[in-house]
Amino acid sequence: MPNREYPYYFIKVGKLYYVYHSYKNVKQKEVSSYEFTNDESLAFPIDEESAKQLADECGGQIVIKNATFNDYISQGER
Repeated sequence: MPNREYPYYFIKVGKLYYVYHSYKNVKQKEVSSYEFTNDESLAFPIDEESAKQLADECGGQIVIKNATFNDYISQGER
């Protein structure tokens, strides 16, 4: 079933797409940092649960895409 399509998710905030986030401890407090891009082809695909959590944290909306497994992997490698 190499051509079977699966859902994956992007986070969109305005015209920007989620790419990456990191955590840092600053004076005993955990702080989050998020990176976004205006180019959808560079957006990082994530699973449904992670998408819900990030959308809540960032105030973004979830965008659902469908792709074959190989297409999903290549999207994450960009």
